[in-house]
Amino acid sequence: MKHVFRIALALLTMTGLAVVGNPIALADSGHAWPISGPVVRGFDPPQSSYGAGHRGVDIGAPAGTPVASAADGIVTFVGVIDGVPMVTVTHGDVRTTYQPVAPTVSTGQAVGAGQTIGTLLASHGSTTSLHFGVLLGETYLDPLSWLGGQATQRVRLLADGTKVPEVARAAPQHSGIAGGWPVSGPVTSGYGWRYHPILHTLLFHDGIDIGAPCGTPVTTPWPGTVVTAATSSSLGNYAVIANSNGITSTYAHLSAISVGVGAIVAGGQQIGLVGTTGLSTGCHLHFATARGGAGFDPRTVLP
Repeated sequence: MKHVFRIALALLTMTGLAVVGNPIALADSGHAWPISGPVVRGFDPPQSSYGAGHRGVDIGAPAGTPVASAADGIVTFVGVIDGVPMVTVTHGDVRTTYQPVAPTVSTGQAVGAGQTIGTLLASHGSTTSLHFGVLLGETYLDPLSWLGGQATQRVRLLADGTKVPEVARAAPQHSGIAGGWPVSGPVTSGYGWRYHPILHTLLFHDGIDIGAPCGTPVTTPWPGTVVTAATSSSLGNYAVIANSNGITSTYAHLSAISVGVGAIVAGGQQIGLVGTTGLSTGCHLHFATARGGAGFDPRTVLP
């Protein structure tokens, strides 16, 4: 695969790949993904303490899926609130909440990052999902940013030096939908010629950059076969999929890769997590498409 930003290609042994179906440990934050699945509803904090909003994220998964503690801590609540079974784990000044969960832990128990604390129950929202929240005192944090090691909203630089916020509030949730976007968020750098923000030279950008917090699940829009799962100095952790529609799609700067070479993936399946590995100014997904070896703007084939 050709990439104009590539400085050197160094294939690494893929011993760190996360396995779909298990909680995913995020190497760059020390936190663990609490359950394996796509984000089906994003973080949308209320404008006031009692206002409407969504104070966490919903992660889709089948009932009975194990739920893991997102970090080392102490279980401080096991019970029912407003008719919903919930577990709370305290990690110093931060608390994480998990609902609806059938607990397998008790109050006062010490747990480690990635340790199972219960199993997911059905009937949260329109589809079965885990509602995962993160609080600092009484302030709700963006769980996806926190999972990526950032408790506050980060910014990344555009080619002209403009600072733009990474996604913290809810955006249209395309991620996890066959035929949809690989991750939800704004396009922060388009397809075509641009002034590279790190190399400081005019180079051709063979894809689009989609801003999203580190740790956000990345899904493939189309079914296909994984042909590359590797690391390079420019792309960081990246995966390439030969899709059944004749499109080759590339997903770069990942914090973790969830699939291995030869894996058959379905449209909407998670293949990794947003990161900032390689030549990157902040958390985002570099998404590129090609047909017959010729690259083209991915937005022409996305809804």
